[in-house]
Amino acid sequence: MKIEIPPLARLSLLLAAILALLTSCDSTVLGDPVQDSGPGSPDAAPADQGVVSWDIPPVSDLPSGLTLSPLKPMIIVKTGGALPTVAFKVTHGAKPVTATWRLAQGEFGAVNKNGLFTASGKSGGKVKITATVGKLSVSTEITVLLRLTQNGLTKANGNPGPGGFGGVGGEGLGPAISSAVVKLLDKAGTAPGTMKLIYPYDKTVWPLGILAPLLQWSAAPKGTGEAVLISLTGTYFSYKGYFGRPAALAKGAALVRHPIPQDIWRAATRSAAGSTLTLKLVVSSAGAAYGPLGQTWTVARGQLRGTVYYQSYGTNLAKNYSGAVGGDGKFGGATLAIKGGSTDPSLVAGKTGYTTECRVCHSVAAKGGRMVVQHGNNYKATSSYDLLKNYAETAYPSSTQGKLGWIGMTPDGKLGLGNAVPIPGGANTGNTALYDMASGAALSASGLSSFVTRAGFPMFSPNGKAVAFAFYAGPGTAATGAGDGNKLVVMDFNPATRAFSNPKVVYKGAPGGRPGWPAFWPTGKALLFQRELGVSAKEYFGTRNGGKGDLYWVDLASGKSAPLHLLNGKNGGVTYLPTGANGHTDDTVLNYEPTVSPIASGGYAWVVFTSRRLYGSVCTVNPWWSDPRSYDHTKYATPKKLWVAALDLTPKAGTDPSHPAFYLPAQELMAGNTRGFWVADPCKPDGKECQGGDECCGGYCAQDPKTLKMVCGKFKPVCAKEFDKCVQDLDCCDYPKIRCVNGYCTRWKVE
Repeated sequence: MKIEIPPLARLSLLLAAILALLTSCDSTVLGDPVQDSGPGSPDAAPADQGVVSWDIPPVSDLPSGLTLSPLKPMIIVKTGGALPTVAFKVTHGAKPVTATWRLAQGEFGAVNKNGLFTASGKSGGKVKITATVGKLSVSTEITVLLRLTQNGLTKANGNPGPGGFGGVGGEGLGPAISSAVVKLLDKAGTAPGTMKLIYPYDKTVWPLGILAPLLQWSAAPKGTGEAVLISLTGTYFSYKGYFGRPAALAKGAALVRHPIPQDIWRAATRSAAGSTLTLKLVVSSAGAAYGPLGQTWTVARGQLRGTVYYQSYGTNLAKNYSGAVGGDGKFGGATLAIKGGSTDPSLVAGKTGYTTECRVCHSVAAKGGRMVVQHGNNYKATSSYDLLKNYAETAYPSSTQGKLGWIGMTPDGKLGLGNAVPIPGGANTGNTALYDMASGAALSASGLSSFVTRAGFPMFSPNGKAVAFAFYAGPGTAATGAGDGNKLVVMDFNPATRAFSNPKVVYKGAPGGRPGWPAFWPTGKALLFQRELGVSAKEYFGTRNGGKGDLYWVDLASGKSAPLHLLNGKNGGVTYLPTGANGHTDDTVLNYEPTVSPIASGGYAWVVFTSRRLYGSVCTVNPWWSDPRSYDHTKYATPKKLWVAALDLTPKAGTDPSHPAFYLPAQELMAGNTRGFWVADPCKPDGKECQGGDECCGGYCAQDPKTLKMVCGKFKPVCAKEFDKCVQDLDCCDYPKIRCVNGYCTRWKVE
């Protein structure tokens, strides 16, 4: 360890700290780097304090009267020992004084009442520590570096649930390997040849809190593969993990995939938040090491919020159909939900039994209060589910049959605009109208029927003051022309007076490229939609029977539209998606049904969509295999799945604001999954634990001074934190980095 000795005049201020640190070693142990049990507040330093260094600024840089030491320390956490510490001290003149200590972010470690900081090992980066004496405060910044290694799994994989190992599939973690193979992988002297990474995609933007991805690559040129080295590197983080063939991998099968350990992924993404993370992968096979294969990803400075509700055909969580090929001959049609951190989905609508228990083709209010789902035995019949009361179901009266299927609801779920295009099952029989979603009764609405008689896939804006739809039929105006199915229209809406006005065509397609399934950005200033590629003779905007589509967006102020090439799978006009047999020649035209989270996070908007693309080497069968009555869904994982992509929050008109997508973890691996509906979670009452104000009915989440837990409450802070409630930008702490978007304080730009 190298320490620069300060000028003699300042030496006495830091003498005690220097003497303590001169006995340090240059490494410490990291046992379990990301357990959430909390860092604690140790009263004494472990014997091994770790690497510590600091810079000494001029005395004039310090607040009058107080001196803090050491300044700008750096500690390195390594695998193999105790967590490092730094003993901070405050003096007033030459006299030590007692201070109150505070860390800006607790994920990096903890500081006790005596000023002893102990790293948590959960995250690398910079954290501000502040000492306060009376009305005076002095601060410095601690730099924490994580340097981790691993040889084989540290605990058993366990049994995979419906979402597969780790919620992403594959065979789980592999065992430790010999020192000879470790040396071979480290050397990596052989070019990868035909090998390449096929999942994830280069330049993906990852949110915090997402489950670790399953790394997938094409087979080694020789042999079946015996071990893999996974390296992750960021500014404050590095990791090297060595793994042999997982126990669940069949004998003779090629080693072509391996997960990143979940605890390592959490530490890596936390440490790289707001910056980049680089992957390098080396595979040993038949006595040679191939690689490295590499990618660079961006990590957003924020977690995904809310829940994705989606419909599943082939689910085993509720069986209400017969005739399946393989297994017990039964499968289910139901609506499921995925919440953050879960490795498996949960059943929210539908039961095991007869087809009368099938519940699919759903819509959900953006604020998470109401879900409307059609009946599988009679698509014209519809039920409402109260998401605030444990998914309590209420069937709408028979007078509503054929009117509420795939309805577009206002964010609060009180009103709905009818979808009147020819959806599957002949479910929609009436013209578009505005409905009371509590009773299903049609309501009077000025400016609606005089413009549109049949609106398709209606979606309200995040504030409920505008609605977008495919203009399927209606007289229109002189400016818009009549409805022909090829126009995307946005209208203003006043919820109080139920008045529609100011219709505007924002996109005009043509047969073979008509628009549908619109979804607003959280800002309300841009609109994402699906473009139908080729008109299916069997279904309108079908995602089956050969129906194809890609995703577009339009800037509402300028009217400029552009394809979301990176989301769809193209870079520079060329696909970067893997191709293969079984009909996967161009998966860039197999993207459908987008919805955008109403809550922006980490400087991005986030979209979930359906795709029939290859999911690496896990889901590789024909893209149209998704009906269990036509293939054995117990043996073959259909590629009809949900994917997520980041969108720039404030995109420039006419450009591509999208980023490469990633597989949504926790969805049922063997089932055909579609129509993800992304909404905020139902709000929690005062006193319930929370992670952000978006979870609270009152809009704020803060620490309870008695329990020290984060809970919802009636308090209104001096300024609103990220995800707390807001009305204007200046309500938010750390403005202009944090601004008010759709009623939530949201990180405005990527730093």
